[in-house]
Amino acid sequence: MKTSRKNLSVLIDWLTIIFEETDAYTVIRDYLDLPIEAFEKDYRGIQYKEYDTRYTFGQIVLFSIEEQSDKQECYLTLSGEGCRQFEKHLGRMNQTWESFFKNCFSYSDSIVRMTRVDVAIDDKNEVPFFTIKELYKKCENELYQSISETHSYHDSKFSLNDGAKTLYIGARKSRVRFRFYDKDKEQALKQKLSMVNLKSWKRTEIQLRDEYATQMCQQIAFSQKSLGSLIFGFLKASLTFHTETGELYRPWQRFIGSVEPLKLKATNETTTLHDTQNWLETGGVLSILKGFKLLEESHALGDLQSVEQLIPQALFSRSFSQKLVAHVSMLNRIDLVKQIQDQTKKAEF
Repeated sequence: MKTSRKNLSVLIDWLTIIFEETDAYTVIRDYLDLPIEAFEKDYRGIQYKEYDTRYTFGQIVLFSIEEQSDKQECYLTLSGEGCRQFEKHLGRMNQTWESFFKNCFSYSDSIVRMTRVDVAIDDKNEVPFFTIKELYKKCENELYQSISETHSYHDSKFSLNDGAKTLYIGARKSRVRFRFYDKDKEQALKQKLSMVNLKSWKRTEIQLRDEYATQMCQQIAFSQKSLGSLIFGFLKASLTFHTETGELYRPWQRFIGSVEPLKLKATNETTTLHDTQNWLETGGVLSILKGFKLLEESHALGDLQSVEQLIPQALFSRSFSQKLVAHVSMLNRIDLVKQIQDQTKKAEF
């Protein structure tokens, strides 16, 4: 049977998000668009972190800080099953991952950071594009180039004469890590089934952390490209395999397909006002303000308030206030710090 890219599928398989300056009710209501009544609440946290309260709805889990009067922050974690549950919810609401991420980045009351996103590519061709063992040999012979340097190989016992193989490129805590494994054998072991009852299923996973995770989710939200185009584009820019003569390894080239490379940039700097200004443009906030100004200038506001009326009521979030203070300090305008602090939100509980 001929190998076809039609038998490839791409899905988000893990997601963790930090919502700064935000309480659990806001995350559940305004970001997840779920009823608070659907969640069970208990007082459990995460080891070595400050979260003290947990909200659970099936496989959707949200942690929050509620016992510290001076701090608000939430941490959303979606496992693979959690992602599938949330996808069904999005579908019922006629929403997508694109619209969800767009809302995360466009909701102006808080700062949202993705700390991890895993994307899986499933190859269910009867004859896969490549085997894990073939890629491992490429790595051992240094016939690959990657954004992540190290590689490792794990071969767990599957049957008397065979093993379930996993290849990792990138360290466990790397900001980018690739994983290739025999999903069919994993499922056979988990469900205690014979391989005779399962079709071929090879999985490629890309694990992105911190800046890379946030940037990929921004691409999903605003690039107007499909998830598949973005992920294969990132693979094209970040990982290649070669033949001994230096040519591109043909099975890998066919697997990637003809997509535009996608390069993500990571920095060690905290988010600055330049990033926030860029978010204003990409998030569409400026166009919304322009629309309100148009209505105002055309005397078509109706019962809406003008931008001039709204601005005096607005308060800075504490995270945005910190950026403003850092910015004016660099410009030697310490005289503005008190004004910024006076217009900053105070914690409400």
